[in-house]
Amino acid sequence: MTVATETEMVPAAVVPMTTEESNVIRPMPRRRVSHSIHSVSVAIPRARRVRFKAGVMLTAGRLFVWVGGFIRFYFGNFLDALLGRASVERRALRLRRAFEGGGATFAKLAQQMSMRADMLPYAYCVELGRMLDQAPAFPTEQAIAIIERNLGQPLGDVFEIFDPEPIGSASLACVYQARLKTGTRVAVKVRRPGIGPLIAADLRALDWLLIAGETLTIIPPGIARNFRDEFQTILFNEMNFRTEARYTDLFRRRAAKRKKDVTAPRVFFQYCSEEVLVSEFVSGVWMWELMAAVDRNDQEFLSQVARIGIEPKALARKIVVIMQREIQEELFFHGDPHPANLVILPNNKICFIDFGAIGRFSTQVRKVLREFQHHALKGDIGRMVNSSLSLLGSLPPLDVERIRHELEKIYADWIYAVNSTDAEWWEKSSAQAWLRYLEVAREFRIPASGEMIQFFRTSFSYDAIITRLDKKLDVSGALQAYARQAAREARQRVLSSVRQRRWGPTDMDYLRLEEFGDMVTQGVFQLQRSIENPIIHFKNIVGKIAYIVSLFFKLGFLIAALFGLGLIADAISKRWFGYEIDWASALQRATAFGWFQLAVIAVILIVIRRIVIRLNLPDTRLDPER
Repeated sequence: MTVATETEMVPAAVVPMTTEESNVIRPMPRRRVSHSIHSVSVAIPRARRVRFKAGVMLTAGRLFVWVGGFIRFYFGNFLDALLGRASVERRALRLRRAFEGGGATFAKLAQQMSMRADMLPYAYCVELGRMLDQAPAFPTEQAIAIIERNLGQPLGDVFEIFDPEPIGSASLACVYQARLKTGTRVAVKVRRPGIGPLIAADLRALDWLLIAGETLTIIPPGIARNFRDEFQTILFNEMNFRTEARYTDLFRRRAAKRKKDVTAPRVFFQYCSEEVLVSEFVSGVWMWELMAAVDRNDQEFLSQVARIGIEPKALARKIVVIMQREIQEELFFHGDPHPANLVILPNNKICFIDFGAIGRFSTQVRKVLREFQHHALKGDIGRMVNSSLSLLGSLPPLDVERIRHELEKIYADWIYAVNSTDAEWWEKSSAQAWLRYLEVAREFRIPASGEMIQFFRTSFSYDAIITRLDKKLDVSGALQAYARQAAREARQRVLSSVRQRRWGPTDMDYLRLEEFGDMVTQGVFQLQRSIENPIIHFKNIVGKIAYIVSLFFKLGFLIAALFGLGLIADAISKRWFGYEIDWASALQRATAFGWFQLAVIAVILIVIRRIVIRLNLPDTRLDPER
């Protein structure tokens, strides 16, 4: 249908018309438009990621804190070496004490480094793991001001009671208990004022130190960059309470649908923002309380919790199933399930809190982990090695056979301990195997991926809880029980799918068949191209040669820039001041005391060391056809 616009319509008085034309050309009825066409334009707000900026002065101030910590750490190590009492345990203890006075960023950095057995010796990981994320509470008046600013209304309009004494005070936030006007008891989490710019300044100061360290080849170039990026992402995600609220609600709703005695606090989204999180107040037994009672054999406490259906050994078996279900089936898993984030409710129901850190896996990684677990249950050490090598991703040119040999020793020790009747509980712990796995990665300079580090962190926490609740737990039996349960659920899904197709394929089946046919066609074309096109492979050494060449080009550019600045300075001196710089005398005076020669030698040594480090590092760039 064609619609005439106003510019196309010509008044009848201007153009003479015959009687027949006048019967044809006349106005027609039309619908009145209710809204202007300009109302169609809608500005969609974009999701804002939590980011903070720090000025140079604040960053410089935090840089002194970082440098002071490093000086105390290395000077103490130097004194220990002089006095003949140096040891890795003393160095690890000194590092923890240096971190404890650094603030929120240092506390979070210690938590992350305590998991990085692929970067640090195990003694450092153990010592940093003892560092608690605690800090003095900030004034309650500031917390109330933050709440009122974010909610846009006075505190009394939302809460019937607000307890001014926080029930928890960590490096990033304080938690208060309160009661809503509806009578619901809630926990109110408030972000610390000014913590964002402070952490941004710490991260910027850390960047400066890493750049200086890489320039002077104190640390290998590029090694710390991924860790720094992951650390920044974790910190900023933990400071976004709106995202945490979303994860908490998703976990709670999916757990309620499965009805597996797992839950999370109810979130009141109308009172949540990036700085404030209001959720249901959960009352129960802390996991760390139960673990301490089991460790000390506190029969009085264990008898009290037994009356409400809390039994440690049954709880340990349940946690094995929960861990497997989270990792293999859920959208995401709780990334920090330490005992202070787990509340035990009656009848061994577990409530997870604090979803500031979560982890997720790709489908490929889930399949590899499932494959590894299958071979572990069968005791097939060789195939366990093959699966774990797949977890490392695309391997650069390395001594793979030596890596295989080291991994075989790790898995053999673990499998034999699990099946032994006289092995200690810690020998049966999967955390022992993962720690040794990371030590092999550190030895061969293979950085673990972020998702794998998150998985190791989660498995360490779960493993510590399981083994302390029941040191004699048959983990293999618990895993097999989960496998049988998962198989029953899969059977129900398959039977339900078959019943839906008892009268023939569904509409979705035809859609999948069409997609499969298109995939086959594309596969044939791709095979044809791969046969006809020449296969080109580039040597991995090309990347190292390119690095060396680029390094010399940078030096040449720096020398040329200095030469150009000298010419500019000479021209300005001649034109404005009538003075010609005697470069020969200036250079002779500069080199008279040997400082120039020392600087040149230092630059040459740094360049040589950077080249040697780069040649020894594995080249992770793959051939185009791989």
